[in-house]
Amino acid sequence: MMVIFIPKPGIDLYRTFLQSETSRLILRFYAPHRRAGGGVEVPVATLGSGLSLTSELRWYIRRYTTDLLFQTRDGLLISHKLAREIYDRILPYPGEDWCHRYTCTVVSDDAINTLSVLCLEEEVDKKEIVSGEHRSDA
Repeated sequence: MMVIFIPKPGIDLYRTFLQSETSRLILRFYAPHRRAGGGVEVPVATLGSGLSLTSELRWYIRRYTTDLLFQTRDGLLISHKLAREIYDRILPYPGEDWCHRYTCTVVSDDAINTLSVLCLEEEVDKKEIVSGEHRSDA
């Protein structure tokens, strides 16, 4: 499972996490990776541990991100709200046939990635277009 942090335009979230002592302490047991568009992906063992991590990074998420996604072991992307509902056992685990989706488009210097995100019905109209920069320096 992977937690994917999609930054606001112009934010290099990987660098932001590294520059902050608080976020470095929170992420010290994880192996965050830079993602195209300035985003960050963090491997986690379970949905619960991913939700716990996002809870600890809540301030950074509100300030620096436009979207927060969870990538399941079978490659599906789910929204943070849907992940919370699944964890609270309100909804079953979604499959390819899940009917509620929105599109998140991440624009970097060298690519445009369009992500299909499984979500709750209330999130269906959400359409994210994020313009970021891909930097290989850290």
